[in-house]
Amino acid sequence: MVRMVYPLIVLAGLTAAGCQTGAPLFNGRNLAGWTEIGSTDAWTAEPGKILKCNGKMNKYAWLSTDRRYSDFVLDLEWRVSEKANSGVFLRVPDREGRSSIKGFEVQIRDDAVDEDLTDASGSVFRRVPATAKYARPTGQWNHFRITVRDRHVRVELNGHVTVDTDFDSVQPREKDPPMSAVSNQGYIGLQNHGTPVEYRNLRLRELE
Repeated sequence: MVRMVYPLIVLAGLTAAGCQTGAPLFNGRNLAGWTEIGSTDAWTAEPGKILKCNGKMNKYAWLSTDRRYSDFVLDLEWRVSEKANSGVFLRVPDREGRSSIKGFEVQIRDDAVDEDLTDASGSVFRRVPATAKYARPTGQWNHFRITVRDRHVRVELNGHVTVDTDFDSVQPREKDPPMSAVSNQGYIGLQNHGTPVEYRNLRLRELE
């Protein structure tokens, strides 16, 4: 009996430790490892190791990692003000055009202004509705854990699962390309939607 239980305990411990020790995506001091798209000096490193966007933009705007990623667990915290909107872009194949559709976007916003669950925080924007609204009131920090493995995405917002689906099972909306067209590798991005937003504790653990 001991021989059966002991390995399970060890594996569980390793999994938890792996999530906690993922590599930082933001060093807390500057934008090293990131490239600003569609704006100039909209993103800054602030005290408390906060990555802040002031909402100024020239065109479709976002902050892109300099590396492309395939399978990973991404942990981050975010905070918005009233009527604000942002999002986390994933599997973005290039830096041209609408990244939320060429890849996909996990939505971030002030949920008080919209009843549509396909536009709620934790949804896959325009593609997969959130199971419910779990974002905290504006001005408070929220936590995302986003797991992307092969053709599957799972989103947890403040400990609640909001999305758990395979790309290829998602039906396209209107003239959007199907989610099955999303690449197996791409940039990670933070959206500048024209309103202020803050991020912190961005950590990524790549999966084999």
